[in-house]
Amino acid sequence: MKTFEKFVLAIPYLFLKKIPYAWILVVALWSWPPVFSGVFLAIILLGLLFMMMQQRAWEAKIGREYRVLYRDQPHASWKYRIRNLALVCAGSGLLGYFFDGRLGFSGLQWFLLLSGMMLLYKDALLLGASTVYLVTNKGIAVRYIPGHIDYRLHFLYDEIRGITCMNSIEKIPLTWSVLSPTRKVTRGLLLKPRSLDGFSRLIDEVLLTPTDTEEFRKYFPPSVIFS
Repeated sequence: MKTFEKFVLAIPYLFLKKIPYAWILVVALWSWPPVFSGVFLAIILLGLLFMMMQQRAWEAKIGREYRVLYRDQPHASWKYRIRNLALVCAGSGLLGYFFDGRLGFSGLQWFLLLSGMMLLYKDALLLGASTVYLVTNKGIAVRYIPGHIDYRLHFLYDEIRGITCMNSIEKIPLTWSVLSPTRKVTRGLLLKPRSLDGFSRLIDEVLLTPTDTEEFRKYFPPSVIFS
């Protein structure tokens, strides 16, 4: 099982995000014998399956290396997601009406093509970036997918100088790395690095937005200083 998990995690997420292009052929070939369109639909479903398996494999890997105390998967608000889905459907429907008959595609085909590509390729923008936090006995593990690259991070307690509870954020400083479903946030936990060079060359202070901040905080060791 470990070998299979390593294989799944070794697949570049950027490669998996190219698979949705097959949706163009699914829509273009649907008037042919169903087997042609079905083959490309199966490819898309396989790609989505591997995306889900990568998340499970990453969590299993962290669970073997550390003791996971708490798991949190924040999501963008329902209002945010429903609004974006409505805009995609409305825009695709309007373009489908105007493009009806172009390139041999019906209005419905244009609608399915445009809305499907947006949902499959721009899912992080429309529905919120996939974000998972794992509080372990040694630190905070984060898997964050804001688009076509997945970030697998682990902030060790020894690297954290302190954590500040932010309850009314008005503007996000450029030095903050926001690991959240959306960039527009008003509250969260700001991780401050012990090193003057930050957590890494590209990461200085880190803002997390757990679903339940108080519950999230319960699992931190006494050595972590909150302010």
